[in-house]
Amino acid sequence: MKLKTVVVLAVASLSLIAGFALAKPKLAPSVSTPEAADKMIVIKDTTKSVNVFENETVLFKVGDKQFAIKFDGNNAFYDLSTLAPPGVLNRKVKVNVAPTPAQH
Repeated sequence: MKLKTVVVLAVASLSLIAGFALAKPKLAPSVSTPEAADKMIVIKDTTKSVNVFENETVLFKVGDKQFAIKFDGNNAFYDLSTLAPPGVLNRKVKVNVAPTPAQH
């Protein structure tokens, strides 16, 4: 009986590991160049959230400053103020990252 339990646990563990191996890796957003941007989003004082797609490079304009971010990896939520250069965005703006339309 103990051997059967060990075998079942081993098979379950291997299945879990295989599932992680097949899952798409989570990649963090990365800094990009303004020239590489697919679109531009202006962040105003009233902006609370923005929507982007996976694998999209976005140029963000905040007042007279700008920065570009490439959103790689799985869909997720980010706080744009943690991705912006220091001093550019001093409040939370939620970034919703959706799967690219071709993935539906």
